[in-house]
Amino acid sequence: MGKTDKGEHPLMFDDYVVQQVDPQWLQERVKPKRHIGLTPELCILCRACEDVCPWECIYMMSPNIVKDADSPSLMTLASQSHAVFIIDDNECTRCAICVERCPSDALWLGRVDG
Repeated sequence: MGKTDKGEHPLMFDDYVVQQVDPQWLQERVKPKRHIGLTPELCILCRACEDVCPWECIYMMSPNIVKDADSPSLMTLASQSHAVFIIDDNECTRCAICVERCPSDALWLGRVDG
């Protein structure tokens, strides 16, 4: 068995029961009051978050996609970046698999106040 980036074996669970879930229930899923955060200084652009996301809702894109932005501050920020990190909030379930997979701890799970 492989080891994590921290040199530890990942936890394996086998005390679960597989059940079929009502597809309608999944469509009406309620998202937890959490959000995925990124500390850009820690990101090593490995794209592991994109690879591991089961919902395929994480995108690391070229800063050139921001070239026609209306906001000067956004243009400045994009010109100084190596990538633009995007999470499709409509698809993200906050499962936090990307947070667990991030080898540099650049991603984190935060609570939404209110």
